[in-house]
Amino acid sequence: MAQFPSFRASDKYYSPVISNDEGSEKFGDSIAANKVVSIYKKDLDVFLKEKIDPSLDYDVLQTTDLSTFQNKIATANGRTLSIDQIALYDVIQKNVEDLDGHILNIKSLNYDNATLDHFINTHLIAESLPASQSNFPLLKFKYHQTLEQLDAVRKKKRALLDNQEFIEAERLTIIEKKFQKSADTLKTLFHDARDSTNINYNIFKENQIDPVQQIYARDHGELYFVNESALQFNTDAAVVNTEFAATFFGPLRVNFGTVLSTGSNDEVVVMDPTTPIVEEVKVSEESKQRLITGGGNTYLGLELPLLYYSSHRFTFFGYMRGRMSLELNDFSDDVDTSSGVLSSTGHMVLAINSDDRAFNFYVQASYGAYTGASAFRERLGVEERVFDFGFITAGVTIKDSMRISVNLKPISSQNQLTDGKFTLGIQFLPNLFKI
Repeated sequence: MAQFPSFRASDKYYSPVISNDEGSEKFGDSIAANKVVSIYKKDLDVFLKEKIDPSLDYDVLQTTDLSTFQNKIATANGRTLSIDQIALYDVIQKNVEDLDGHILNIKSLNYDNATLDHFINTHLIAESLPASQSNFPLLKFKYHQTLEQLDAVRKKKRALLDNQEFIEAERLTIIEKKFQKSADTLKTLFHDARDSTNINYNIFKENQIDPVQQIYARDHGELYFVNESALQFNTDAAVVNTEFAATFFGPLRVNFGTVLSTGSNDEVVVMDPTTPIVEEVKVSEESKQRLITGGGNTYLGLELPLLYYSSHRFTFFGYMRGRMSLELNDFSDDVDTSSGVLSSTGHMVLAINSDDRAFNFYVQASYGAYTGASAFRERLGVEERVFDFGFITAGVTIKDSMRISVNLKPISSQNQLTDGKFTLGIQFLPNLFKI
């Protein structure tokens, strides 16, 4: 397959939504990044009455130590608190502070209590949060939650009006307006946060070096080893392309790797109809498969991103690749004489992401110029010193860990190179063991 570097999708920059013990959504670093989380005092009062004791509200909790409250309810009704209720009482007393008698702040998230997590996730005040990348999943969740609450209030209001219970319906109108205001605010924040996750890169604009480290799945300033490996095969040949090391020089990505190949038939005879007398041309299927990877058995590659755009749904990536490689007789069945290969190619990748980003469907188009020693060109049945070659690949990336693809019929002015079979490919990415 055509191996292209792992690049980031825009939501790499906000923490993923995970599940806590109660199955609710927990935003982790997205909340922690904002330092302060706010909730309404009246909501916490209801929560305390439901989860601990009907006589408990926030004011009582803040003015009564745990042992005193336990003695009070034991004397009043003979009740005792469970271990979970005691833990909840203690964590709220330590981590919640009154802001203005109406709104409460969570001072710290350095606690471990799934019951309180569930309450905060469903009741935090999101309208005051900034529309940032880190807050995108949080704002998305709260926006859709508010829409559901608004819909429930409207349905209940319609039922009251149908029963001519006008006073009760009017009370719900006040609540409806509150939810509508929250929904409008959250909608704006949600859309702004979503737009802020879009990453744009254009090498033809100034000051574009820093965004390069946003494009790739690795950061600047490091040398990464054994990054990616790809297997491509058809009925005649198989090739394994492994990138052993990669690093950066400004916007330039430099990588080194090897290509191992094997084939059932050393040469395939094809017809060249462009000659005055139709001739048979012998082509090594192994060499054609290596050509899709860039040619050669060992290579030093340079990759320069030109254009990049990523949103929550689409990713577009355009880059140039230069490669110097060697075809070695010890690495491939069809190579008798070692030879050098040079190539310069352009690549365009268009991808669409699923909602949970588990699947990324993509199409890649590659085309460029190749040259090499006479032995290299002879294996491909090419007489010209410089020739063109390209191909289109379609596939799917699974959880940023594995790509499965098919290479469609190659494109070239050399007819013997276009008479190829479909090639299947599997590419293993750096996140393979992080699924």
